[in-house]
Amino acid sequence: MAKSLILTGISGSRVGIQMIVASRQTLIGSANGCDLVLHDRHVLPQHAQIRVVLDHWFISPLDAHAQVFVNGVTVRGQQRIDEGDLVTVGTATFKAEILQVNEVGGGRRW
Repeated sequence: MAKSLILTGISGSRVGIQMIVASRQTLIGSANGCDLVLHDRHVLPQHAQIRVVLDHWFISPLDAHAQVFVNGVTVRGQQRIDEGDLVTVGTATFKAEILQVNEVGGGRRW
């Protein structure tokens, strides 16, 4: 069994949508090539990145002008994402959940 980070939209254009962070690195931005595309005038083409290291997830803004918040606090550098944290990118806020996932059969990818 592996752990997965699940982000559930609680505001903005992603309300109610659950996304599983399935890659070691997940790119968030407004560009079509991103893993998580957010069409939001406050989101840069390559806005932020989520990385997983030893079953812990970290979010980092990719530009000095990219605003990323965890629990309402601006992220500078990188910030760990824990169970129950609120992650905001642009006008979208997500609630973080960490679950054990059966690796057989894969999983959803957003």
